[in-house]
Amino acid sequence: MTESDRIRVLIVENEGLVGCDLGAVLTGLGYDVAAICRTGEEALPLADDLRPDVVLMDVQLAGVMDGIETARRMMQNNHVAVIYLTACADAATVARARDTQPCGYLIKPYTEDELRAALEVAATRHQSELQRLRQEQSFLLAFQSLADAAMVTDLAGRVMFLNTAAEEALGCSLEGTAGRELGEIYSIQSIDGSVGTAPKIEGGAPATRRLMLVRRDGRSLSIEERVAPLRDERGSVTGMVVLFRAQEATTAAPPTEGAATSNAAPLVDIVESISDPLMALDGQWRFTYVNSSAARMFSRDKRLLLGVSLWDTLPPSAHESHFDALSAAMEKRETVTREIFLEGINTWFEARTYPFGSGLLLLLKDITSRKLEAERSSRMDRLESLGLLARGFAHDFNNNLTVLLGNLALAEMRLQSQPDKLPEIQNAKQATLQAQSLVQQLLTFARGGAPIKRPISMAELVKTFFHNHSRMNHVNYLVEVQEDLPQVAVDPNQVRRLLGNLVRNAEQALPRGGEIIVRCEGADPLAIFPNETVAEFGEVCAGVILEVRDNGAGIASEHLPHVFEPYFSTRKADNATGLGLTVCESIAKAHGGSISVQSTPGTGTTVRFFLPMDSDTDEADTMGIGKTFDIAPAANPRILVLEDDNLVRGLIVRNLQSQNYEVVETVDGNDTVRAYQQAMHEGRTFHLVVLDLSIPNGMGGLRTMEKLRAMDQNVLAIVSSGYSDDPVMAQPAAYGFAAVLPKPYEPVELLRMVKGLIARRTTV
Repeated sequence: MTESDRIRVLIVENEGLVGCDLGAVLTGLGYDVAAICRTGEEALPLADDLRPDVVLMDVQLAGVMDGIETARRMMQNNHVAVIYLTACADAATVARARDTQPCGYLIKPYTEDELRAALEVAATRHQSELQRLRQEQSFLLAFQSLADAAMVTDLAGRVMFLNTAAEEALGCSLEGTAGRELGEIYSIQSIDGSVGTAPKIEGGAPATRRLMLVRRDGRSLSIEERVAPLRDERGSVTGMVVLFRAQEATTAAPPTEGAATSNAAPLVDIVESISDPLMALDGQWRFTYVNSSAARMFSRDKRLLLGVSLWDTLPPSAHESHFDALSAAMEKRETVTREIFLEGINTWFEARTYPFGSGLLLLLKDITSRKLEAERSSRMDRLESLGLLARGFAHDFNNNLTVLLGNLALAEMRLQSQPDKLPEIQNAKQATLQAQSLVQQLLTFARGGAPIKRPISMAELVKTFFHNHSRMNHVNYLVEVQEDLPQVAVDPNQVRRLLGNLVRNAEQALPRGGEIIVRCEGADPLAIFPNETVAEFGEVCAGVILEVRDNGAGIASEHLPHVFEPYFSTRKADNATGLGLTVCESIAKAHGGSISVQSTPGTGTTVRFFLPMDSDTDEADTMGIGKTFDIAPAANPRILVLEDDNLVRGLIVRNLQSQNYEVVETVDGNDTVRAYQQAMHEGRTFHLVVLDLSIPNGMGGLRTMEKLRAMDQNVLAIVSSGYSDDPVMAQPAAYGFAAVLPKPYEPVELLRMVKGLIARRTTV
């Protein structure tokens, strides 16, 4: 990236330290940080003066205006690309933000790769918009600077633009002629004085004619006329450009009545060459003209269509949906645009009507590709909104689940002497874990869900799953597991979710009963994925295969290519969401594996998940990284805790103190750093630190860990968060953490991890 094309960024961040850190990161990545400010009141004049390419806008700001209101005002004054920065967002905030049409969202905490990608996309959009505006301005300036007279009309022949030369030649102004039919101001005759034909759009090069222009004052001008089609960015004809140049000036009698109205030439002279279906209708909806494209669309001869009612050629659904709107347009002589779907040819059209005689001129433009793209974009928007909402409440929700699960576990321990009360506690714990799974399913679906890996036995995972699975009546379950499989690095929660989704799909395919076969074995992907629909296929290598097969009705061949698409389902009547296989695909990709579906109608369906044996294991051990530390263990190890939630913090402290650990608690990263620094100064260094990753309105675990490592390279820390999809949770060692503990967790999990880490310390 050269100095001249560096992207200029304005940072508007509520937290001054965070803004400075962000500026340093952007500078290191090669971006030009124009300025950093904390409030909307500061940002608005800076945006006017500095003209940045992209604005990174914190949603929560310190001033009177929040980030969304600041962005709205900024966009009114300048063409600027805005990327919102937010830690969480409720539905109302997301809706307000979306109304400002930003170029993206970044959810805190975010990675450098996410930041770079968002900035590049936003800057590209910004440059494209500026280019479009420059082209529009150049277009108008080019026409205005022409010595030739220039007129631009829409498809119905109504005047849209006149340059100065045209105004002088015609003796009228654009203000007085805009929207009028061209024939009302452009009266022409052939050189011999006969009636002239209206301008028409020809294929190839612009057509040139020698004509006589009859002005309003009676004067006649010999002109040379050129006509060219006006096209949009997709190449479709939207009107025409008429250029003419005066050859000589003569005085002549006023035109005859026929000459004055000579522009009322047959419509066929103008539009027959248009590739889009176009037709003229009388006041009774009968065709008075159809061009060749319209005849091909209706698969009829043009002569057979004349006199036929429009509604007799369209499906009943079109009449039901659009008759009232088109009737109102005809009655009020208004232009209207509707989107019409024709089931017979499975095509979407944009229908534009223009008043024409006593009826309408109807132009149909094929927008099927645009509709499909809009539908895909809508799905992506829904995914983005789902990700924002899911991540927005996941942290607090998982904090609450941690408190519930922890207190239930403590209650279970205290009630060991009363076994009659334990089933209720166990049921409550199971419901808590299911609630956690629902949140994780949303995060996995919406954002990909970075897995928190550790070595496990897939065979044991499958057997444990079916030990706890509630089986359906009339379904025979066969579980075939290869016992000698090596351990693989996976996120057990995500793999259980994948297996659960596949088994649930198989059960739903057997409403009257049948057989489900689940196999887990070592396999070669070339042998197990022949000629199948594969969602993602990486390097060929040995691995573990998890297969779920049913003998249900199977999947129709036309539906098979769409099974991994979000919201696609053939069971809408059963309120199916169409997310199950999408989540499975996301989990498979996140593990470096692949998933495939093979199905035969009437025989059944087989879904296979392949996991390469050599998948990344660097971050697999969540019980701690393989590292020794130069601090001797103590009789009562000291533990420093950073946790902003009072209930969670109280649970952690009570749990650790019950094992005779000395615990110091903090609620903000700055307090944590000060406590650790003071302990080092006093010679009483903490043996372990437990850091919550996200601290709203404060310094969180990642930044705190950076400062602790700057003071003490031997700091031993656990990272914990309800944001289980955060990169730090997936790769703790890369950020200096010894272990990761996703919320919610049981007290015994925390104790087991703490004891294991402290025991691994060695003396000098």
